[in-house]
Amino acid sequence: MKSNTLMVKFLGWMIKWLKATCRDTTPLISEMMDHTLPLGKRLRVKFHLAICDVCGFYKKQLETVRALARKLGGEEAPTQQEAVLSEEAKSKIKDSLKQAS
Repeated sequence: MKSNTLMVKFLGWMIKWLKATCRDTTPLISEMMDHTLPLGKRLRVKFHLAICDVCGFYKKQLETVRALARKLGGEEAPTQQEAVLSEEAKSKIKDSLKQAS
């Protein structure tokens, strides 16, 4: 019986220490994809993801968006030379700006 009480207290302490809301966790999920988080934050995210299907789905969505952006960026990104405006387009933009002011 005593070991059950200790286990419940320990789990209560762990939950309190690791407690993170979805609002706290979602920015960390994004940050975790770009940088290495400190151990405490990583544990909080992992614990939250273990109990929260919504944040797990959010993480999968971010991974999908990142993968698609990488793919599109690698295949279809115009080079700097291709992205240059024509003289006609520049002239139209200048005229529009002059008329707006």
